[in-house]
Amino acid sequence: MGMSAAVLFKSGESIEINKLLYSLIDLCNKEGLYHSQDLKKVDEDEKLKYCEFCVSDIPLKDSYDRQLCFGIADEPYPYKLVNFDWDPSEDYFKTVVSSDFDDNEDLLFKFLFAFLNEFPVAKVWIEEDWFYTIEDLKAIKASYDNNWCYINPKDT
Repeated sequence: MGMSAAVLFKSGESIEINKLLYSLIDLCNKEGLYHSQDLKKVDEDEKLKYCEFCVSDIPLKDSYDRQLCFGIADEPYPYKLVNFDWDPSEDYFKTVVSSDFDDNEDLLFKFLFAFLNEFPVAKVWIEEDWFYTIEDLKAIKASYDNNWCYINPKDT
């Protein structure tokens, strides 16, 4: 389907990228996920500002089709602030943005469920215009449907 997902934090409340990377590595280890990181970008002070972080539930070298890659950005970062009609007074920072997750919806759910358990103030934005909180993901987990990300949680 060619969709992506973004993990949002209110602007100014996102996790510093180095701390986030350590948390993601720990999260993957706890969840039994394989991971790698690459494509690092640093600022003029050599501070990490962006990297790519990939996860899979099988060894990454075994299948490129069974991995999800996420762009991880440190706030501030160009073009990562968004504003939504449901909360026009707040800007949100797209801290973690997935690549296309088609055919890996279950892997996306596993990663996002673990992520939001670690950072419950975050929200997940699916390109369609709907959002998931940790409470939404807990409800989905109780009666999991692999099409979860194509259904507005408000409609369930």
